[in-house]
Amino acid sequence: MAEIVVDASVSVKWINRAEVDADKAVQIWEAYEQGRLSFVLPVFWDYEVVNVINRTVNRGALSEEEGKEAVTLLLAVRAEKVPLPSGQESYDLARRYRRSVYDSFYLSLAEARGCLFYTADERLYNAVKDDLPFVRWLRYYSAA
Repeated sequence: MAEIVVDASVSVKWINRAEVDADKAVQIWEAYEQGRLSFVLPVFWDYEVVNVINRTVNRGALSEEEGKEAVTLLLAVRAEKVPLPSGQESYDLARRYRRSVYDSFYLSLAEARGCLFYTADERLYNAVKDDLPFVRWLRYYSAA
C-alpha cells in the first residue's frame, strides 16, 4: 500500500465536490477506502481541516448539517499522525522552502517519509516543484 501526504486543500474536496479538481481528490479518497493508499499527516491536520470546513460553512458552500457531517468524516480518517518539529526547526523549514510554517510541515514530512505529497494549492506547488519532485499538484493526480 502506497503512503502519501495530503493537505487540507485536498481533503476539503472530499466533502465539497463542487470545488475545482474535486474529482481528482475523490480518486485519492477512493484509493484510500479501497486500501490502496494510506495517509501520513502532521498532527495539526485535524485542526486545519476543521478550520477549512468552518470557513466553507461560513461561505455558504456547505450547510450547518453538512459541515457537522464533514467534520465527523474527516476526523475519522485513519492516518499516522506525526508530531511537529520544535519551533526552531519549524522556522528553519519555513525559511528553507520560503513557505508558511504549515506548508513546510507537509513538505518536510513527505520528504522524510520518501512519499508523494498532494496539494491543491497551486502557489505552493509552483514555489517548490523544481526543487521538490515529490510534491504533486492535485490537478495532475492519476489513479493509474
